[in-house]
Amino acid sequence: MSKCTTVKFTAKFLVVASGENSAENIPMIPGLENFPGDVIHSSSYKSGKSYSSKNVLVVGSGNSGMEIAYDLATHVANTSIVIRSPIHVMTKELIRLGMTLAHHLPLNLVDKLLVMAAYLIFGDLSRHGITRPKMGPMTLKSETGRSTVIDVGTVGLIKKGIIKVSVINECLSPIGSGEH
Repeated sequence: MSKCTTVKFTAKFLVVASGENSAENIPMIPGLENFPGDVIHSSSYKSGKSYSSKNVLVVGSGNSGMEIAYDLATHVANTSIVIRSPIHVMTKELIRLGMTLAHHLPLNLVDKLLVMAAYLIFGDLSRHGITRPKMGPMTLKSETGRSTVIDVGTVGLIKKGIIKVSVINECLSPIGSGEH
């Protein structure tokens, strides 16, 4: 059984960026029902303009969560993001390259090349709270449907400390899943 750590955030706004293709999936977060600030799902997010100088926590680090965190930070919101599971971070060019190579090479080789190239571009992200899944990006998509995160500049803001990262593993579960 894994040990869960309690992390306290002080924010007036909470953006939940979990789910897939705008299908809301709000995880069970103890105390959320008593949260005094605004809680929105990423599918309702419009712009970071109204969050300038405010504390905002983004729960979810897929493409939507990472893009929203970037937008909030560029609008000078005090932005934190929760990463609940390992993710692959790539550029759109690496994804295009991987899709092209997948027509000619075995997926495990394409995965190794992509992970190596991502490491050269982004460096070791684990010290910033971003770890990679054991399965390579192309295999992961093929076998589980989970997509790679395409960086829009968020990683740079995380590295500079402008966006703060918290890692929470296995402590949050989707509402209604029966898992705790």
